Amino acid sequence: MKKSGFSVTVACYTTSIEDWFNSRNPLHILPDFPHKEANKFRKKYLKGFIKPEGCNYYIGLSYSNLLIGILGFANPDYGNYDLLLKADTTPPDLEYSTDLLLYILLTKEVKYYLKRKFNREINTVYSLAFSKHKDINRYRKHGQMTKREKDGNVYKIGYLFKTGKYTLREAKSLFVQKHGY
Repeated sequence: MKKSGFSVTVACYTTSIEDWFNSRNPLHILPDFPHKEANKFRKKYLKGFIKPEGCNYYIGLSYSNLLIGILGFANPDYGNYDLLLKADTTPPDLEYSTDLLLYILLTKEVKYYLKRKFNREINTVYSLAFSKHKDINRYRKHGQMTKREKDGNVYKIGYLFKTGKYTLREAKSLFVQKHGY
Protein backbone atom coordinates (compact mmCIF):
# COMPACT_ATOMS: atom_id res chain seq x y z
CA MET A 1 0.00 0.00 0.00
CA LYS A 2 1.20 3.48 -0.82
CA LYS A 3 0.35 6.81 0.79
CA SER A 4 -1.38 9.23 -1.58
CA GLY A 5 -0.45 12.41 0.27
CA PHE A 6 -4.01 13.15 1.40
CA SER A 7 -3.96 10.95 4.52
CA VAL A 8 -5.42 8.02 2.62
CA THR A 9 -3.78 5.00 1.07
CA VAL A 10 -4.34 3.99 -2.54
CA ALA A 11 -6.57 0.90 -2.64
CA CYS A 12 -4.86 -2.35 -3.54
CA TYR A 13 -6.14 -5.16 -5.73
CA THR A 14 -8.73 -7.63 -4.43
CA THR A 15 -10.66 -10.40 -6.11
CA SER A 16 -14.29 -9.50 -5.40
CA ILE A 17 -16.54 -6.92 -3.80
CA GLU A 18 -16.79 -8.97 -0.60
CA ASP A 19 -13.05 -8.48 -0.19
CA TRP A 20 -13.17 -4.70 -0.22
CA PHE A 21 -16.64 -3.38 0.71
CA ASN A 22 -18.28 -3.52 4.10
CA SER A 23 -21.31 -1.26 4.58
CA ARG A 24 -20.31 -0.47 8.18
CA ASN A 25 -17.03 1.15 7.12
CA PRO A 26 -17.02 4.90 6.49
CA LEU A 27 -16.99 6.71 3.14
CA HIS A 28 -15.39 10.15 2.92
CA ILE A 29 -15.48 12.76 0.18
CA LEU A 30 -12.08 14.43 -0.23
CA PRO A 31 -12.62 17.91 -1.73
CA ASP A 32 -9.74 19.89 -3.23
CA PHE A 33 -7.81 16.69 -3.93
CA PRO A 34 -4.25 17.51 -5.07
CA HIS A 35 -3.85 17.52 -8.87
CA LYS A 36 -0.54 15.67 -8.81
CA GLU A 37 -1.90 12.80 -6.71
CA ALA A 38 -5.15 12.65 -8.71
CA ASN A 39 -3.27 12.33 -11.99
CA LYS A 40 -1.00 9.59 -10.60
CA PHE A 41 -4.12 7.66 -9.55
CA ARG A 42 -5.78 8.21 -12.93
CA LYS A 43 -2.73 7.12 -14.93
CA LYS A 44 -2.44 3.98 -12.86
CA TYR A 45 -6.06 2.89 -13.35
CA LEU A 46 -7.14 4.22 -16.75
CA LYS A 47 -7.95 1.55 -19.31
CA GLY A 48 -7.60 1.47 -23.06
CA PHE A 49 -6.64 4.35 -25.30
CA ILE A 50 -7.77 7.16 -22.96
CA LYS A 51 -5.10 9.69 -22.04
CA PRO A 52 -5.82 11.71 -18.90
CA GLU A 53 -6.18 15.42 -19.50
CA GLY A 54 -6.00 18.10 -16.86
CA CYS A 55 -9.01 19.10 -14.82
CA ASN A 56 -9.78 22.31 -12.96
CA TYR A 57 -10.83 20.48 -9.82
CA TYR A 58 -10.58 17.01 -8.31
CA ILE A 59 -12.60 15.29 -5.63
CA GLY A 60 -11.41 12.02 -4.12
CA LEU A 61 -13.43 9.25 -2.51
CA SER A 62 -12.02 7.26 0.35
CA TYR A 63 -13.39 4.14 1.96
CA SER A 64 -11.85 2.98 5.25
CA ASN A 65 -8.87 5.31 4.62
CA LEU A 66 -8.29 3.81 1.15
CA LEU A 67 -8.43 6.05 -1.90
CA ILE A 68 -10.89 4.26 -4.19
CA GLY A 69 -11.94 6.94 -6.67
CA ILE A 70 -11.28 10.29 -8.31
CA LEU A 71 -13.78 12.67 -9.89
CA GLY A 72 -12.29 15.38 -12.12
CA PHE A 73 -14.17 18.45 -13.38
CA ALA A 74 -13.52 21.19 -15.93
CA ASN A 75 -15.30 24.34 -17.05
CA PRO A 76 -17.05 23.79 -20.40
CA ASP A 77 -16.38 25.98 -23.41
CA TYR A 78 -20.07 25.79 -24.33
CA GLY A 79 -23.13 23.62 -23.70
CA ASN A 80 -26.35 23.36 -21.72
CA TYR A 81 -24.64 22.09 -18.57
CA ASP A 82 -22.61 23.59 -15.76
CA LEU A 83 -19.45 21.44 -15.72
CA LEU A 84 -17.70 18.67 -17.63
CA LEU A 85 -16.95 15.41 -15.86
CA LYS A 86 -13.55 14.50 -17.30
CA ALA A 87 -12.52 11.86 -14.76
CA ASP A 88 -14.39 9.11 -12.94
CA THR A 89 -11.60 6.71 -12.15
CA THR A 90 -11.61 3.73 -9.79
CA PRO A 91 -9.43 0.62 -9.57
CA PRO A 92 -10.99 -1.96 -11.94
CA ASP A 93 -10.49 -4.78 -9.45
CA LEU A 94 -12.78 -3.13 -6.89
CA GLU A 95 -16.01 -4.52 -8.26
CA TYR A 96 -18.80 -1.92 -8.66
CA SER A 97 -16.55 0.88 -7.38
CA THR A 98 -17.39 3.06 -10.40
CA ASP A 99 -21.07 2.65 -9.55
CA LEU A 100 -20.34 3.86 -6.01
CA LEU A 101 -18.31 6.81 -7.33
CA LEU A 102 -21.18 7.86 -9.62
CA TYR A 103 -23.63 7.73 -6.70
CA ILE A 104 -21.24 10.05 -4.87
CA LEU A 105 -21.16 12.42 -7.88
CA LEU A 106 -24.91 12.96 -7.38
CA THR A 107 -24.66 13.94 -3.69
CA LYS A 108 -25.47 17.25 -2.08
CA GLU A 109 -21.99 17.28 -0.58
CA VAL A 110 -20.28 17.12 -3.99
CA LYS A 111 -22.68 19.81 -5.24
CA TYR A 112 -21.63 22.00 -2.29
CA TYR A 113 -17.90 21.54 -2.99
CA LEU A 114 -18.40 22.28 -6.68
CA LYS A 115 -20.36 25.46 -5.88
CA ARG A 116 -17.62 26.54 -3.46
CA LYS A 117 -14.89 25.94 -6.05
CA PHE A 118 -16.58 27.41 -9.14
CA ASN A 119 -18.50 30.22 -7.35
CA ARG A 120 -21.83 29.35 -8.94
CA GLU A 121 -24.66 26.88 -8.60
CA ILE A 122 -23.76 23.56 -10.23
CA ASN A 123 -26.89 21.60 -11.16
CA THR A 124 -25.67 19.49 -14.07
CA VAL A 125 -22.45 17.74 -15.03
CA TYR A 126 -21.87 16.37 -18.54
CA SER A 127 -19.63 13.51 -19.60
CA LEU A 128 -18.73 12.54 -23.15
CA ALA A 129 -17.59 8.93 -23.44
CA PHE A 130 -16.47 6.65 -26.25
CA SER A 131 -17.62 3.05 -26.52
CA LYS A 132 -18.07 0.19 -28.94
CA HIS A 133 -21.56 -0.22 -27.44
CA LYS A 134 -24.63 1.97 -27.95
CA ASP A 135 -24.77 2.98 -24.29
CA ILE A 136 -22.59 2.80 -21.22
CA ASN A 137 -24.15 0.78 -18.41
CA ARG A 138 -22.35 2.51 -15.56
CA TYR A 139 -23.57 5.92 -16.76
CA ARG A 140 -27.04 4.82 -17.83
CA LYS A 141 -27.97 4.02 -14.22
CA HIS A 142 -27.07 7.50 -12.96
CA GLY A 143 -27.49 9.97 -15.80
CA GLN A 144 -29.52 10.77 -18.87
CA MET A 145 -28.15 10.07 -22.34
CA THR A 146 -28.21 13.27 -24.39
CA LYS A 147 -26.05 12.33 -27.35
CA ARG A 148 -25.18 9.23 -29.38
CA GLU A 149 -23.21 9.44 -32.60
CA LYS A 150 -21.46 6.64 -34.43
CA ASP A 151 -17.95 7.52 -35.58
CA GLY A 152 -16.51 4.53 -37.42
CA ASN A 153 -16.59 1.58 -35.00
CA VAL A 154 -16.99 3.79 -31.92
CA TYR A 155 -19.97 5.59 -30.45
CA LYS A 156 -19.62 9.07 -28.94
CA ILE A 157 -22.09 9.08 -26.08
CA GLY A 158 -22.98 12.05 -23.89
CA TYR A 159 -24.56 11.71 -20.45
CA LEU A 160 -25.98 14.45 -18.23
CA PHE A 161 -25.91 14.00 -14.45
CA LYS A 162 -28.01 16.07 -12.04
CA THR A 163 -26.17 16.97 -8.86
CA GLY A 164 -27.63 17.24 -5.37
CA LYS A 165 -30.03 14.27 -5.54
CA TYR A 166 -28.79 12.46 -2.41
CA THR A 167 -26.86 12.95 0.78
CA LEU A 168 -23.67 10.92 1.21
CA ARG A 169 -25.52 8.60 3.56
CA GLU A 170 -28.38 8.09 1.07
CA ALA A 171 -25.93 7.42 -1.78
CA LYS A 172 -24.13 4.80 0.28
CA SER A 173 -27.48 3.20 1.23
CA LEU A 174 -28.58 3.05 -2.41
CA PHE A 175 -25.29 1.43 -3.38
CA VAL A 176 -25.63 -1.13 -0.55
CA GLN A 177 -29.25 -1.93 -1.52
CA LYS A 178 -28.44 -2.27 -5.20
CA HIS A 179 -25.58 -4.66 -4.65
CA GLY A 180 -27.22 -6.81 -1.98
CA TYR A 181 -25.64 -5.97 1.35
